Amino acid sequence: MMPAESAPGLVCFDLDGTLVDPLLGVTNCLRKTCAAFGLTLPDEATVRDWIGFGMRESLATLPGLEDPERLEAALAFYWERYREDGVFEHELYPGVFHLLHRLKRQGHRIYIVSAKPSVFARRIAYQFDLNLIFDDIFGSSLKGRWQPKTDVVAELVARGTVWPGGVFIGDRGVDMIAARDHGLEAVGVAWGYGSRAELQAAGAERIFDTVPELDAWLRLRFPQAEIFDAFSRSE
Repeated sequence: MMPAESAPGLVCFDLDGTLVDPLLGVTNCLRKTCAAFGLTLPDEATVRDWIGFGMRESLATLPGLEDPERLEAALAFYWERYREDGVFEHELYPGVFHLLHRLKRQGHRIYIVSAKPSVFARRIAYQFDLNLIFDDIFGSSLKGRWQPKTDVVAELVARGTVWPGGVFIGDRGVDMIAARDHGLEAVGVAWGYGSRAELQAAGAERIFDTVPELDAWLRLRFPQAEIFDAFSRSE
């Protein structure tokens, strides 16, 4: 059922693989970390599988980082490289900028819910001039263990920030699980790092292959008139 035209909506977006492509930045930071710690750089397929999950847990799978203290040192080194260089080596997927701006001009509540540490998620949004679009940006902590996306959303629901009936858009199965666990419409995107099979197995209600296809559907899902002009809250 489509919402009433006058009612603002709720749209939650994953970040990596949904709004931005992080592969270059992640790979370059891993390369520097592996060189510094004498580790073998994982192949691209492995790195792609890591995107959307916790970096500590991913690094822990590398031979040579079995010792907890060495793992923490490698993680700290990785995040420092990420702070200096990695955040600037992301690419905004074509079409995302205008899609987000239109949603904001319609007056919807728009959030990022990311596995990436929130300090970096915010910096990436800022560098692409997206920081004023999002009502808030939620991510992990630099030193805490990776928290499943469904647990993050559960906390947001408990606080009243997120409510059932909205939409969650992401590229991984964990995004779809988080959506379905909390009454959000689970929308998968196939241009990211989760396969179509992964999205389907996790309960995606619909999957889009391109940003224009997602944009076209969002125009139908949220048909509200634009209530802010181009130079107000989002631009």
